Amino acid sequence: MALFITSVDKALAEKGLGFVSTIIDIALILLATFLVAFLLRHVLNKAFKLSKLHLDQARQNKIQTLRTLVVSIIKYITYFMAAALIASELGFGSSVRSLLAAAGIGGVVLGIGAQSLISDIVSGFFLLFEDQFCVGDYVSISGITGTVEAITLRTTTIRAFTGEISVVPNGSIKALTNYSRSDSLAVIDAPVAIDADCERVKAIMLEEGERMFDELKDRAAAKPQMLGVNAVSAYAKTLRMIMPVKPLEHWAVQRELTERIYARFVKEGVKLAGCGCPPSRYDEGAN
Repeated sequence: MALFITSVDKALAEKGLGFVSTIIDIALILLATFLVAFLLRHVLNKAFKLSKLHLDQARQNKIQTLRTLVVSIIKYITYFMAAALIASELGFGSSVRSLLAAAGIGGVVLGIGAQSLISDIVSGFFLLFEDQFCVGDYVSISGITGTVEAITLRTTTIRAFTGEISVVPNGSIKALTNYSRSDSLAVIDAPVAIDADCERVKAIMLEEGERMFDELKDRAAAKPQMLGVNAVSAYAKTLRMIMPVKPLEHWAVQRELTERIYARFVKEGVKLAGCGCPPSRYDEGAN
């Protein structure tokens, strides 16, 4: 194959069409680069997919993180080699090397330009080495909160709850919050009328919380705790209850438990915040 390409190049050069040979060589280099990158990514995806079988979610996230990192390294290596080969085909390889060797200013400019790149890469290695977060973790980085989609040598990609994709350079990560590594706390605030019976309201809230805890053994981390009155205004008082739950389960538990508690309030005739009178069942009982 190499002899055939060499003979074709020689024939084109003899006819004054050497530039055509250069264009064909560059096209072949680009085709080979994309083909190699595609095949390697495909093989790695298959290998990592098989390796995730029968593993828990935490280990699957670590494998996914390693996959994105390896794919990133392969991409940089293949593209760099392709760029070097193309420069050689265009006859710039030796010229660029001579220019950089002769002019020290070129090395200085290149070093200054690469400072942020090196910072991003080094920070990325430390983030992965220290296992601060993985792909799939829910984090807050540089004011951006969401799920980690990918971690490469230079950047971390985060998808927000509403779907936006943000790319954060690893070198700019100074502090982060990982919500996926420890239990969360479901906080249920229930505003009721200022003259509502606190003891009765607390009993209803705690009863509903304990009932839900019995139903959520795989999502709850501990039994609910009734904290009592958390805030008071001229027309309402807010009672707070908390329930420790598994990581990232607090939003769903808060919504469901709040719905259950208010359904019980209506059923039991508890006066809600902003209501000037109790439900009709109590009116009927008073009469």
